[in-house]
Amino acid sequence: MSNRGHVSHQGFSLIETVIVLVVIAILATFAILALGNSAENLERQNVARGFKVALERARFDSVKRRPETCADQARIEITAPGSYSVVIDQDQNGILDSVDTRVVDFGARSNVNIVTPDLTSTVIYRFDSKGQVTSGPCTAPVEISSAVTFCQLPCAAPDPTNSNMIFISPTGTAAFLTGGSTVPSFEDPTVANVAPTMNPFLAVWDLITGNTNTNTNGNTNTSTNTSTNTSTNTSTNTSTNTSTNTSTNTSTNTSTNTSTNTSTNTSTNTSTNTSTNTSTNTSTNTSTNSNTNSSLPYCQNNHPPGATCQCGPEQHILNGVCRRLH
Repeated sequence: MSNRGHVSHQGFSLIETVIVLVVIAILATFAILALGNSAENLERQNVARGFKVALERARFDSVKRRPETCADQARIEITAPGSYSVVIDQDQNGILDSVDTRVVDFGARSNVNIVTPDLTSTVIYRFDSKGQVTSGPCTAPVEISSAVTFCQLPCAAPDPTNSNMIFISPTGTAAFLTGGSTVPSFEDPTVANVAPTMNPFLAVWDLITGNTNTNTNGNTNTSTNTSTNTSTNTSTNTSTNTSTNTSTNTSTNTSTNTSTNTSTNTSTNTSTNTSTNTSTNTSTNTSTNSNTNSSLPYCQNNHPPGATCQCGPEQHILNGVCRRLH
């Protein structure tokens, strides 16, 4: 009699099968929800990035064309929560006309709206020839520093999970931020006034190149003395005026000018009656010195001095020629 192996035919019970199916269903549900949020987040981010690109294109268009009037500046106009207009030189003819306006309607293809700024009226971001951004009408443009928030509907309050922001700086640059971020603020830089300094090398050069042996000195001294004396008997009036002018010029490429002017007036009156004495002294001293350095060679013996030579210290003139001293 042969022995046959025992074969088990036991399988999964119904309860085990149901538990496995429930776990799979729960995991699938979470996966579907996660994929759905990712698609919405990606769509919202694409809308925000598209607005950022439109701002950069408008800024570049104004800097390139350098418009002279406000109406000719490239701009972005937000007219509704789900759309905005891009006004740039689309046909490249150098001006803005009716064909240069393009409307971007993102609300029709996504569940995203612009929640800030307030859209009770059209919001305009206008760029000048320097790329700086202003808002408001052309008659009263206002510099701005604000953000545009794109939020997934329904949007009770923008936060990092349901919104994105495009920050616009006063210089016209745009930055991509998560929802709920703090908008940065900018202050005017501190400007310090720096006093101009003289180049010391220029002053030295002026001294070197300005060498001259011509000096002009003008001195004007005016002395007016008025004395009123009341006298009866004796009246003595003494007036002494002394003026000394000394000018010394030494030239070996060195010039020294000294001018001294002294005026002394003395009036002594002893009296009882009435005597009026007026003394006016005016002294004007002008000294002009011009020095030219020239030296002639010494003449040979028996040679007459003249324009070409002169007698030396060991020679004297005898009969019109230079002769050596004996």
